[in-house]
Amino acid sequence: MHTTLSKKDFSRYLPFLLLVMTVFRVLAGLRIPYMILANQRYDDRLLFENAYDLLSGVWLGSYDSYTLAKGIGYPLFLVLAKKLCLPYSVLLSLLQAAGAWLFVRAVSVRWQNPYGQAILYLLLLFSPISLTLLVTQRLYRMAIVPGMVLVVFSSMIGLTLRKELPLKKQLPWAFLTGLTLAFFWQIREDSVWILPFIAVMTVWNVGYVILVLHKKLNTKALLIHCLTMLLPLLLLFGANTGVSVVNRIHYGVFLNNDRTEGNFAELMSLLYHLDSNTRTNPDIWISRDTIVRAEAASPTLQQIQPLLDSYTEDWATRDGEIPGDHFSWVLRDAVQDSGIAPNAVSAQTFYGNVLSELRAAVASGELTEKTDGALYFSSQSRGVLPEEIPGILSDTLQNIWKIAGYTDCALSSSAKSAGRLSDIRRMESFASCLTVYPTLSQFQAADYDSIEDETLYDFNEIYSSGMVSLLNKSNAIYQLLGQPMFLLALLALCVLTVRVIHGLFHGDTKDLELWILTCGILLSAVLLRFGCGLFTAWFSEDMQKFINSFYSCGVYILLQMFKYLAVITTAASLQPIRKQYFRNSHKEKEE
Repeated sequence: MHTTLSKKDFSRYLPFLLLVMTVFRVLAGLRIPYMILANQRYDDRLLFENAYDLLSGVWLGSYDSYTLAKGIGYPLFLVLAKKLCLPYSVLLSLLQAAGAWLFVRAVSVRWQNPYGQAILYLLLLFSPISLTLLVTQRLYRMAIVPGMVLVVFSSMIGLTLRKELPLKKQLPWAFLTGLTLAFFWQIREDSVWILPFIAVMTVWNVGYVILVLHKKLNTKALLIHCLTMLLPLLLLFGANTGVSVVNRIHYGVFLNNDRTEGNFAELMSLLYHLDSNTRTNPDIWISRDTIVRAEAASPTLQQIQPLLDSYTEDWATRDGEIPGDHFSWVLRDAVQDSGIAPNAVSAQTFYGNVLSELRAAVASGELTEKTDGALYFSSQSRGVLPEEIPGILSDTLQNIWKIAGYTDCALSSSAKSAGRLSDIRRMESFASCLTVYPTLSQFQAADYDSIEDETLYDFNEIYSSGMVSLLNKSNAIYQLLGQPMFLLALLALCVLTVRVIHGLFHGDTKDLELWILTCGILLSAVLLRFGCGLFTAWFSEDMQKFINSFYSCGVYILLQMFKYLAVITTAASLQPIRKQYFRNSHKEKEE
């Protein structure tokens, strides 16, 4: 009796304990320093400039070649924090807390152990990838990727597991999935990797409603249930259309962004397909020879040729070539500084004319497209030869194993900002966060006329060191247990797979849905890391650190979700067997 009472008392105080830990997580976010790279004109500062304009009510401001280069998701997040009068770090921590809570709520219809749910919430709340230098501390869009991945996948899981419940139970999850998916789509231009999971689960949900629930529903109710299952994709389409409409109103072009849509995107895709007279290594997506031949074939491109050649020279490495996708930014710089395209319409016209001229050159034989059988997984990157795929896949699986152990997940109290002091201070003030300033010798004299002490701005490093050390110790526990837990999850998935196959032979599909969800999350992690491997294959040695804990940050949270869902699902599936075993054992003892 006393033991039962103690458990009830603990259950009563459990929400309070979780609230305390959530408040601590928020305070921890306030205490760590944030790295402001104000010198990154194409990345960090660009998104903040967009946020400044959004807050001022002028959409993305006056047009230049970079205005539509990136999605508006992160600037909207910055503006939301400002509108809510919250420091950026608080909203970032609350996003992680919301994702953790949603995941627990999503699986609660199949797993109702309050103590297990509390542990699950805390494990996700303090996820190492949400406490990592290049993700959390850098004021850039990757910071919200792990939290939003957690929110979107949790929402879709919640909707899937509730499709047999009354409509009022389904609609909140359907709306939440659609709205968060639409926002996630606007964070990065390569968010398409999330679509296979959403599409497969949507087909599964709609098919289940039509094939299984049609006996319980009339025609009208059946149609409403199907539309509810389709709502996430409908909201995604509607939101993307809405952004394109606003861009059309402000800039005269119907585009979400001009990196993956419109004439610039098509032009870059064509350039990646053009053959070269010189042999280049795979790191060179567009060779110098290809650029020269394209200029010769396009009178329109020749209008900016002096600037284009000059900037190409500036961006080139020692061998005279430009690696990766850097030429796309070289082209933007040349168009911007030439003044040839003062608005979005003229820019689309310019790129469209170049595109038409290059296509005509290909048709006439002046230029040729590659015939090496390469596969183009994206219009914004080079083609991949079939024989390269096994190597990339092997690299993907090796890094999946590393990521499962939370490698590279650590904070730093000395994450120094970079750029002009005025730009850093402006971004710091906008986000209401702490930053560690670079040494003053890196600034121009105008920034610190009478300041001689180069350690003047380093007090934030000392102030944050204690909390950073504590959180890194927390990450170390995850790193110790991460890979063993991953192996356990894979074993659990194998057991669950056997259970599903056995069930299918006996007409039992109870575990099939959770198996599909679990496999979908794991395969999404593999797909995302595979895509990162394709895009970053050209990275130099000093850039390798960015591949996992930066570009692949979404993989960390996906693998974490996979681990927990696989173990929970398998344990719940085996519970009837365990109960039957104990029941039989009890009978044997009585006999």
